[in-house]
Amino acid sequence: GERAVSLESGKACISALRKKNYKVTSFDPKIKNFNCINKKRIDAIFNALHGKDGEDGVAQSYFEYLKIPYTHSGVISSFNAMNKLISKKIFLKNRIKTPKYFSIKRNYKISSINKDLKSKKINYPIIAKPINEGSSLGVELCNNKSDLIKSLKKLLKSYDQLMIEQYIGGQEIQVAVINGKA
Repeated sequence: GERAVSLESGKACISALRKKNYKVTSFDPKIKNFNCINKKRIDAIFNALHGKDGEDGVAQSYFEYLKIPYTHSGVISSFNAMNKLISKKIFLKNRIKTPKYFSIKRNYKISSINKDLKSKKINYPIIAKPINEGSSLGVELCNNKSDLIKSLKKLLKSYDQLMIEQYIGGQEIQVAVINGKA
């Protein structure tokens, strides 16, 4: 789902690394399996993959198996960060504020949605989203029951598990910090 983003990131990384006079070769796991990486010719992997198999620990597990250093978080932290349910549990355990939520699986009876929303004290607007996508893929903002039912029917055709979450409005701000400098 995030192939186009991955390809653009890869091109930008290759360009930046070549400007710094690094020898760079590209590798596309859609064309060749990770096991085809020639580890004797690789000093390090700059992982520019997004989404499933790129950010969720799958690619990282291959790199570790091949004993090739790589950029990105490790296998466990990548898996935990990509799985929204695991992330929520980590947030709650560490008292990090997070919206109210619950998850549903593909066989969920949509007729139960009102009861479940009420028991979790979740009000509209609501976010419905897959538990393991990135780049906002599959994220649906639902302002009422009709929107929610339509979104759930659509999403449950493509995903095994969804998160239903209280919508929290506001502005998103991101700041990268490296070695203590923004």
